[in-house]
Amino acid sequence: MTVIEGAFPPASAHTQAGDIDRAIVADVHQRRGPELFGFARHLGLTDEEAHDAAQEALLRLWTAIEGGKAIEQPDAWTFRTLYRICMDQHRWRRRVRALAERLGPWREPQEADRTDLIAVWDAVERLPARQRLAVYLRYRADLPFEEIGAILGIQAVSARSHVSRALETLRESFAGERETNQ
Repeated sequence: MTVIEGAFPPASAHTQAGDIDRAIVADVHQRRGPELFGFARHLGLTDEEAHDAAQEALLRLWTAIEGGKAIEQPDAWTFRTLYRICMDQHRWRRRVRALAERLGPWREPQEADRTDLIAVWDAVERLPARQRLAVYLRYRADLPFEEIGAILGIQAVSARSHVSRALETLRESFAGERETNQ
């Protein structure tokens, strides 16, 4: 696993603290890079996703240290962060699958199905603003309706209603497309 040159922002004024921050991250990357990648793969990510997740964990380590956070065990901190990144990826997949299931029968994704998922999110982009935001917060951000309501400044029951109406609109839209394609 290689770090792309310039992947980490330059330390301000090239301070000694910035050099130490970089050294800590570089040390974790050098010693633990293959294990970070392997851990992400073991948690079910593809090669590309595992590389991205490991880089994200290292970037978060650098950001935390640069921000003044005292990290006593950078290796353990980075592995824990990587675990959380991987679990976020799985939650996102589960939410997309749940949205796709609510829109119609679910099949295991194949290459052609990836375009269907893109079509779903393109259709979501055409929804009214509040419905679009509620669907995004529910299925992309994995938030409960109480938090969605708080973010949008509405009651949780209204957030649920916006998502429900959006899903009905999407179902009708895709049902109409199926009929015209047959």
